[in-house]
Amino acid sequence: MNRFFLFLITAAALAAAADFPNQVITKGLGYFPVAIGLKNGDVLAVIRAGAPHIGVKGRLDLIRSSDGGKTWSAPWTAIDEQFDDRNPALGQLKDGTIILSYAIASGYDETGLRFKGGRNDRIFDGVYLIFSKDNGKTWSKPIRDAAIHQFYANKGHISPYGKIIQLPDGAVVMAVYFEFFDARGNQSYIFTSKDNGKTWGNPVLLGEHFNETGIQRLKDGRLLAAMRSEKGGHIAITESTDQGKTWSKPNQITADSEHPADLIQLRDGRVLMVFGERNAPRGVHAMISPDGRAWEKGKHIVLSDSAPNGDCGYPSSVEVGKGKVVTLYYQVDDAKNALATSTSRAVVWDVPK
Repeated sequence: MNRFFLFLITAAALAAAADFPNQVITKGLGYFPVAIGLKNGDVLAVIRAGAPHIGVKGRLDLIRSSDGGKTWSAPWTAIDEQFDDRNPALGQLKDGTIILSYAIASGYDETGLRFKGGRNDRIFDGVYLIFSKDNGKTWSKPIRDAAIHQFYANKGHISPYGKIIQLPDGAVVMAVYFEFFDARGNQSYIFTSKDNGKTWGNPVLLGEHFNETGIQRLKDGRLLAAMRSEKGGHIAITESTDQGKTWSKPNQITADSEHPADLIQLRDGRVLMVFGERNAPRGVHAMISPDGRAWEKGKHIVLSDSAPNGDCGYPSSVEVGKGKVVTLYYQVDDAKNALATSTSRAVVWDVPK
């Protein structure tokens, strides 16, 4: 770990996790939640189910809260086809259409629990998209985006990530990262759609040797991206002042093993970043910035510190009232029995003033 980040966090700088009761939403499923606030006031989240990190039976389920995260619906399935449907990104457009994008993995052995061969033998078959016009109840048939598929031509692994956002001019922006089989390694991009998510193009590189990336548009027009580093697993933030055409040099914000991150802008203008904490005590932390540029790197808000191992985190937040946020995340209690002991959890909390 970089010695710069081996700081001591004082009690005054660290909110107690006990202040934020955690609610278990699902059991035996719930990996990698992505939560968005819908126009009707609901919170909708997509979660991985059917398999742990690896498994051909992987599918994508949805859960919903209509009371600001206090209670949640039973999960229902958005997509479950022949292979491993995984790694979702989610967003709602101005016209109410919800976009769910994801990757499909294949190349499993006969058990369906392990990939055949080495890492380069795994098949990640592009980015697929489905659409809902009824707040997530029903979904269109999946379509693989041709331009994204051609961009990497099966010469690596691919995944969309996090929240899909729409800009004031109607353009839709999605973060996609690649693990190329050559010297490029991990690279994080954004892709843009000019037709409400039907087709995608204009890839712009956010950072080399970064992967899972949360994006957010701020009220002043800037775009922020919080990227997970390929080595070390820290979060670095880059910004764009020209609608995503160019991006600043990444600025490391968290220590190693603190990832991945989700960004939202609060109603009071501050920027909230939540991220997984893989250093003991493990769980989920949050940081607040007045503008997305200045971050107090030693001042964390602990939303959870009860995870018994590093298989946890991937938080995603929605502001459900002024200064009130619901944050979803997952954890696995027994690494040897991962799927059965996996849970999706929610924290409803008030952001400190």
